Amino acid sequence: MADPRKTPLYDMQVKMGGKIVNFEDWMMPVQFEGVIEEHNWTRQHAGIFDISHMTEFVVEGPDTIPLLKTLMTNSVGIGDFKAQYNHMCYPDGGVIDDLYIYRESVDKVRIIANAQTLETDGKDFDWIKDHVEDFDATITDLSLDRARFAFQGPETMHLLNLITKADITEIKRFNWIYTEVTTSTETIPIFLSRTGYTGEDDFSPALGSFEISCESKYAEALYQAFLDTGAKPIGLGARDSLRLECCYALYGHEINAQITTIEANLGWVVKEKEGTKFIGQDVILKQKAEGTSRISVGLNLLDKGILREGYKIFKDGVEIGYVTSGTYAPTLEKTVALALIIPEYNVIGTVLDVQIRNKLKKVVIVTTPFYSRGRNI
Repeated sequence: MADPRKTPLYDMQVKMGGKIVNFEDWMMPVQFEGVIEEHNWTRQHAGIFDISHMTEFVVEGPDTIPLLKTLMTNSVGIGDFKAQYNHMCYPDGGVIDDLYIYRESVDKVRIIANAQTLETDGKDFDWIKDHVEDFDATITDLSLDRARFAFQGPETMHLLNLITKADITEIKRFNWIYTEVTTSTETIPIFLSRTGYTGEDDFSPALGSFEISCESKYAEALYQAFLDTGAKPIGLGARDSLRLECCYALYGHEINAQITTIEANLGWVVKEKEGTKFIGQDVILKQKAEGTSRISVGLNLLDKGILREGYKIFKDGVEIGYVTSGTYAPTLEKTVALALIIPEYNVIGTVLDVQIRNKLKKVVIVTTPFYSRGRNI
């Protein structure tokens, strides 16, 4: 079996004292100073995440938009230099992946999707490529040629604006641009999108978070430029707790080939398109109209402990579901989880039992998201 991959920042992160782990066949830092410290720093200030393990493609050609309309659950009806969250699905409604599309023009769209393991290498790219053959379009894989970052937190807008050529306060949420970062030795061209996975963006000009892509040869210099602004390096541990507080789905947990978009309570990602059916549409629209046999809900643990993926959930001794993601939420100072349960029990305030090892502990169904800037439960 091939060795785990390394991002362009691996050597730098080792020297910085990052605790490196194998994540989806990538050697990545799970933490630097500590998960809770990094989580709180991002909520209060600004943090830099290495997301170079994610995949990046460009689809080009006259049929770019028609192609994507057949592959994506969302409308794809966005303007130039806009971004949109999407799912790609199998014919049975199972999710291949969740991703963002970034339209540059009617015949050019960038896609940034999740990391691929060695076992699933090329899954997204191959799925799109297999369908490109029926359209006047091409797809190019940029994943290993570029590095990717997330610059997140309430101070991001101010700090990032210190080093970018463009005035990024003018970039609205779900918009993107090409711009440059100037260091003491060079000028680095970047792709800059006002998107993120931490919930640290409230649509205002002052509080925005960003994701960035650049050629791999600039990765270390750009990372250092970000750190020099006063932002701190953040590992995968805090990335996960930050996203879970906001109830953002993680592929392989809340969504996968067996869990549909509707079961994950993400029906807003599904839009019918005039004259075009997306793959999996019949199943997904039927679920959206008629309901499903299970649904994603948010839970608070009422006892001591941590909720983990796979823990079984019961009501009056009957198993009704399981935890898909769980963690201690530093912002809320409590344990939270997302779970798939039988829909009839999905009533806010309902108390259930969760099996933690050999003990049953109490959880309560709560409103989601657990956290959003300016409001939390």
